[in-house]
Amino acid sequence: MVLWNEQFATGSSKLDLQHRTLINNINHLEEMLTTTNLTREECEFLIHLVGFLESYANTHFSFEEHCMERFRCPAHQQNKQAHERFLSFFQHFKERYQKEGFRREILLALHKMLSLWIEEHILQVDAQLRPCIKG
Repeated sequence: MVLWNEQFATGSSKLDLQHRTLINNINHLEEMLTTTNLTREECEFLIHLVGFLESYANTHFSFEEHCMERFRCPAHQQNKQAHERFLSFFQHFKERYQKEGFRREILLALHKMLSLWIEEHILQVDAQLRPCIKG
């Protein structure tokens, strides 16, 4: 389970709120992975999660890239490349779940990728925006 702390802060309240929402969804997914048989509500959440991730990738990434460019963040290019890799992973995930359903193996891979995204992207790339905004 990931708990929000100031290390995640980018200096943009809008970006930080979007990151918190992502973290809450990841934590909910993690809780679901402890169950063997998904309930109807859990299946509905998974459908919501796919829609959320797609919307997140489209709107959040665009806004974040604009912020990095606007505030001349040195991680701007690294950020764009990471977003492209995320989009590629997500497209593959979506194709797989549409063919195979929400199998545990697929959900574990999604959770692992999203958890790594928090550790390797938000904490190491996005957080580089903080001093640029403050400065």
